[in-house]
Amino acid sequence: MKTTSQLLLFKALLLLLAMTFVHGAVGLNAQGMNEPTKDEVKAFVEKALDFARTHPKDEALKAFTSKNGPFQQGSLYIFAYDFSGQVIAHGGDTSLVGKNLMGMKDPKGVPVIRELAKLANGGEGWLYYTWANPEHGGRQEPKLGYVMKVDDTWFIGSGTYGAPALR
Repeated sequence: MKTTSQLLLFKALLLLLAMTFVHGAVGLNAQGMNEPTKDEVKAFVEKALDFARTHPKDEALKAFTSKNGPFQQGSLYIFAYDFSGQVIAHGGDTSLVGKNLMGMKDPKGVPVIRELAKLANGGEGWLYYTWANPEHGGRQEPKLGYVMKVDDTWFIGSGTYGAPALR
């Protein structure tokens, strides 16, 4: 006959195994949200790049900012900047459109837009930084962003928040 403490230990072990299985099986982050992988982010930006290169710029920027458009998928959204740091589209926070964020730094001191512009100017690249997550009321969260150059005047990008950013 098992003791009460052995039964409690057994139940705790089963619960831990179940939680580990669920966490690993669906890729949940610390907030319990299923965030996009790096591959999904890159594919999303490539889709937007194709759109930007095959449609008039104003049409592309409108599609990138539209809350119900094809470039809004949960926490995935497209942002667009010119190389001076001016926000020209932002699916996560439309109030940023028209602002120049070149001098902005995240809470850890990363000059986010300056670094993203530098990467995009080279064609493409990834950057770790902290940004307001629109899915969590604008709370500052770790993000892995990916950018691609559209042409010599502007670039686009997206990213993934939280633990999946470490994948």
